[in-house]
Amino acid sequence: MGSDWLHECLQRQKALLHCNDSLVQSSFDPSNIVELAHITRTEWVSLHLDVPRTRLFNYWKRSGIPFPIISQGRGRKLAVDNVRLLQQYLPIPVAIENQAYHRRCGHDYLVKSDFISSIIEATNCWLLLDLGHARVSAAMLDTSEQEYIASLPLDRVIEIHISGPESYRGRLRDVHGPLKAKDYHLLQHILPQCPQCRAVTLEYYGPAAQLEKQLHELRRILEK
Repeated sequence: MGSDWLHECLQRQKALLHCNDSLVQSSFDPSNIVELAHITRTEWVSLHLDVPRTRLFNYWKRSGIPFPIISQGRGRKLAVDNVRLLQQYLPIPVAIENQAYHRRCGHDYLVKSDFISSIIEATNCWLLLDLGHARVSAAMLDTSEQEYIASLPLDRVIEIHISGPESYRGRLRDVHGPLKAKDYHLLQHILPQCPQCRAVTLEYYGPAAQLEKQLHELRRILEK
């Protein structure tokens, strides 16, 4: 990330720093994030409101084990402490991203709106609203997408991620597929409820031709 290539790219365009670091952990180290924020000159930084993807945690999640490795109370304290730590080092906004859970397990609390809201209220941080993640988690929680998203603190949304989730083995999954009409309609419905949103990011794994088509449609929506 510190290569000449990266510096050259950043001279031509802006970057938003979205880190894969998980906030619900006891060994959180902000130093790399702070360095990358300085290199990229990002306007804000976002991180996952999740537990680190260790082999043990992945097994817990895949198996749907109903008791957590990290309890809800402990998870909240770790997330709050780590957000506050990062805020001490950075003069820019810090955002947490809602995650996608397609199977019930001991860490369901991480995607519940009251838990997410409690972190934001305690730290005055921001929300990176991932609509694909929200759709997956709403299906897992047996609630409607609209109801689940409405229960989140939309007035604290600084960025929106959009992608195309798809059904796999009977469950909706976050596969970063092509956007469908439902995804565009959801974005159009949610945008007016997020008055402080400053960016919409497309997350898509697929052919460039499809990427261009989706970007064109998103620009049309955002320019209205």
